[in-house]
Amino acid sequence: MTCLATSDAQPHFRGSEMLIVHDMFRREFALMPGLVRGVAAGDRDRAQIIGDHIDGATSALHTHHVLEDDNVWPLLLDRCGESVAPLVKLMEGQHHQIATLIPQVDEALTVWRDSPTVESRQALVDVLDRLIPALKEHLSTEEDRVVPLMEQQITAAEWNEFLKNESAAVDPRHLPLMLGMLMYEGDPESVEQVIAAMSADAGHAVRPLAAPTFAAHSQRVHGTATPPRSTEL
Repeated sequence: MTCLATSDAQPHFRGSEMLIVHDMFRREFALMPGLVRGVAAGDRDRAQIIGDHIDGATSALHTHHVLEDDNVWPLLLDRCGESVAPLVKLMEGQHHQIATLIPQVDEALTVWRDSPTVESRQALVDVLDRLIPALKEHLSTEEDRVVPLMEQQITAAEWNEFLKNESAAVDPRHLPLMLGMLMYEGDPESVEQVIAAMSADAGHAVRPLAAPTFAAHSQRVHGTATPPRSTEL
């Protein structure tokens, strides 16, 4: 694979910053079928709590994939040309597969939240059981084949700019929870890089709220402030 070299004088993107995001998705999506199965038929209040959680996770996944589609793939193609085109095509194909499944989750989720019956619950579990393997395969392939290339071709400054754009797309009210989800398993240095990519005001405000917000959310959703980590699932 032939690529244009970036300046060695500039710090480069660190793959661990992608890993903490992927681990968050691995954890939260893997736990979803069990959460849905645990809601008794007719329990609309509990269905709303779990439904809000699933909706938030799928929205975060969509935002993350848009970041890659709009920024990472074009940059790799620009610097590596046709040598990286098959890999980009693979990533785009996996994103498309996931993007096709998420509306199916949304549709089943809406039906279940409106009428949490045994049948609607199983329909939602069934589509989640189709989404999760596709997501896991994508995350692993990206880590194995794309992240090492990103570490060579994308600078830390470029990645931080991408993160700023991603953070700007998130409702500010949701930032403490999103950061808390990353902090739960993420290595401190990578978490600090995420905070540094926020505006100074946002980072200062969000940091002290992140961990307690995640703990309260997890207690409400999972019944514990310390749900299983991705490595335990």
